[in-house]
Amino acid sequence: MKIKVLLAALFLMASTTSAFAAGPYIGVAGGLSILHDGDISVSGVGEAEAEYEEGYSFSVSAGYSFVQPFRLEFEFGYKNNDMDRIYGPGGSVGIDDTDMTVMSYMVNAFYDYRATRNLTYYVGAGLGLLNGEIESEGYSEDQNEFGYQLIVGASYNLNKHVALDISYRFQHAPSDFSKDGVNIQYLNSNIMGGLRFSF
Repeated sequence: MKIKVLLAALFLMASTTSAFAAGPYIGVAGGLSILHDGDISVSGVGEAEAEYEEGYSFSVSAGYSFVQPFRLEFEFGYKNNDMDRIYGPGGSVGIDDTDMTVMSYMVNAFYDYRATRNLTYYVGAGLGLLNGEIESEGYSEDQNEFGYQLIVGASYNLNKHVALDISYRFQHAPSDFSKDGVNIQYLNSNIMGGLRFSF
């Protein structure tokens, strides 16, 4: 009799875990944006390297957890960094009132690994559209480019429907943002923390 009760409890736990694992979810996150030094070229002028200050980022996402370990989501991200200095053949110069904003529209796929009942590690990758905008003293230019991102992270279930989520995301545009003869390289690292709400 005792064995039957234990087996029934195990099957109940397994079915409950599966029910919570699958289904739709939404997420919100914010954190640190690290825009890596990148090349800037201006037609007829030459090439230089831009250095950026650390900035901020936030994102909202909506996705669906399939039968473990796979998830698929749509993510909107916003990142902003001030430009600090430009290095060229003749030395360097400080830059004021100039920043770079990137809005991303990504489709991400994840592979989850459940380490414990509440702790899950994951890796993921995303593809989508990046809109990069440089604004300087009230003047701005923007350009769309294809981009991708690589993701590693961990989530911890606070309860049945809410999980604390921490991740590192590397985002890159293979082609430079380019407009009116100005080309800007884009590589970005993000350290994000947020919450995921499952239904």
